[in-house]
Amino acid sequence: MRKAFNVVRKRQRANISRVPDLEVRKKRLKQVREKAIGNEALLKQAVENLRQNGIKVYRADNQDEAISLVISEIDNDSLVVKSKSNLTKEIGLTEALEAVGIDVIETDIGDRIIQLCGGMPSHPTGPASHLTRHDIARILSAHLGKTVKPTARAIVELIRDEIAAYINKAKIGITGANAIAAEDGAILLLHNEGNIIQVAMRPEKHIVLAGIDKIYPSIEEALNMLKLQTFYATGALATSFINIIAGSSQTADIEKQLIKGVHGPKEISLILVDNRRSDIARSDYKELLYCIGCGQCLLVCPAYSVYADRFGVDSQLGGRGLVYSVLSLEAHARADDGLELCLTCRKCQQHCPLALDIPSMVNKLRLEKRTELLEPHLQTAYDFVLAHIEWVGSAVKLEVLLLIARLLRLSAGD
Repeated sequence: MRKAFNVVRKRQRANISRVPDLEVRKKRLKQVREKAIGNEALLKQAVENLRQNGIKVYRADNQDEAISLVISEIDNDSLVVKSKSNLTKEIGLTEALEAVGIDVIETDIGDRIIQLCGGMPSHPTGPASHLTRHDIARILSAHLGKTVKPTARAIVELIRDEIAAYINKAKIGITGANAIAAEDGAILLLHNEGNIIQVAMRPEKHIVLAGIDKIYPSIEEALNMLKLQTFYATGALATSFINIIAGSSQTADIEKQLIKGVHGPKEISLILVDNRRSDIARSDYKELLYCIGCGQCLLVCPAYSVYADRFGVDSQLGGRGLVYSVLSLEAHARADDGLELCLTCRKCQQHCPLALDIPSMVNKLRLEKRTELLEPHLQTAYDFVLAHIEWVGSAVKLEVLLLIARLLRLSAGD
């Protein structure tokens, strides 16, 4: 995982001079997020314009409603193909669909690997970053019933070919959305692998799930966010694909008569999910929803580099994920324990494109959960010291284990 994260940071350092207006873009994005989050008028405008463009739009207050809507939209089909979506992980969509007999095939390479091994993702845009090529080769060998060479190309080609067969067979595709442009009534999708547009072009239906925090005023503002998300998630200046969907395909080539449904899905259905986002937007933690999901905080977090998924709850990773888990009422003992592991070192805030003050949120939640409380400043200092003591001990243990693993690999001639 560290190796994968370091590759991204190295690429960021190499390319940052090629984004001369980076600070201007970040400031612009922060202003847009401040105005958009919790803006019911903007949300209503988005719904109206999406519907005017022929997209079916539903509102889901919670995860149960969202799952029920998806099942209703799938109807009698028993197979769906799906692209990477942090929201679908948040609501447990794949597990819920499988529980009612619907086969769900993840089509992103990393997510398909995680699906096959039954593990948890380690990064929002690089879910299998914690697995080596040897780990993945073993997973694939067991799944396919044959020996898989532990090379990146061999692994990618095998997974790609398997996914392609499922995509060609499926009639319904499910994707998330990186942004919803209110003014234009459009859905924006960002990806590198090319799978998302194939999923979105299944012949019967394209089902989109998006949190209500994904609303942007316009395509222009959404594109600014996507440029920053790409740079902070991967270090690249541009992603391979940005798709803007504002309705089903159509043509007026015959006597200018408008005919819809030329290629791709006959229907597009968008499910806008709240799941406590409105409550958070009205609270002191509103800034949490400004997050664009780039995962930059995880790349620099010393706690996450040592504790990995212990510093998170399921797909909600790092300090931001823990705070969100508590506020969305999905928290349990793991979330409370995770809050105690945060070093409040502020590296996440310093490197975040929106400078989100997650450490202060962690401190606030810690204080709220204390049954016996020192004077607030003393309690914060006490928590700071305690977290660092725990981190040093765990870091030493981890380094020893990594050293042993390296020595074992060397002795095996790898």
